[in-house]
Amino acid sequence: TETPPPHPIPIILNSIDSPYLRKSPTPSMLATLAAHSSINLLCTADSPNFPLLWDVGLKAQLRFLFHDATTFAPYDAEIDVVETVNELLGRSGRRVGGRDGVGFVLRSLPENARSLFRILVTEQLALLSMDGDMNRANGDNTTATPRNKKITASKLNTSESTQGVEYRVLYHKAVEEFVCSSEVGFRTLLKEFHDHQMIESRKDAMGTERLWVPFRQEELEGLAEDLSGDVL
Repeated sequence: TETPPPHPIPIILNSIDSPYLRKSPTPSMLATLAAHSSINLLCTADSPNFPLLWDVGLKAQLRFLFHDATTFAPYDAEIDVVETVNELLGRSGRRVGGRDGVGFVLRSLPENARSLFRILVTEQLALLSMDGDMNRANGDNTTATPRNKKITASKLNTSESTQGVEYRVLYHKAVEEFVCSSEVGFRTLLKEFHDHQMIESRKDAMGTERLWVPFRQEELEGLAEDLSGDVL
């Protein structure tokens, strides 16, 4: 038989309440690991209702002693690490950890904020689809005259300058879907997105304010699917 270690082996697990660790069979595996006499499991949790994640049997195996370690300190160190890793992997949405990070933030926001974000993502995808159709059409035009080619170049430049959804368009869409009833409320919702660095904005050459979610198209499509299915 193998000799047990002289001291229990400490295992540190950050964010045991994360969505990935909630999926079966991970909780049972962690509980079995924690029940071993040669293992000490030290975990952190971020959500206030995390004890509800486990049934009585799992709690008995985990044998947790709970300590409130709230510091109210900013997550600067953790965010820097996440951004560095995502940058190395070439991922977008670095500030909020990509699609999963946005989902985590949206779950903590009211329903009208999630609805507004869904509208923005949907409108941005529509613009990307239009740009893609235009580029394909321009690429297939092999018999274009010099004049047509000049018009094509002009359209491409215009497409570059119209990145993002117009502020007024997004506002009117939000009012139509009863997401907000005033521009003050609309700005308040946008501020939540800006504070969490979920959206970016700028003014184009015409002075029109435009807003967009700084994700790749496939990430936007995944977010749109999550938001339309209300699985966040």
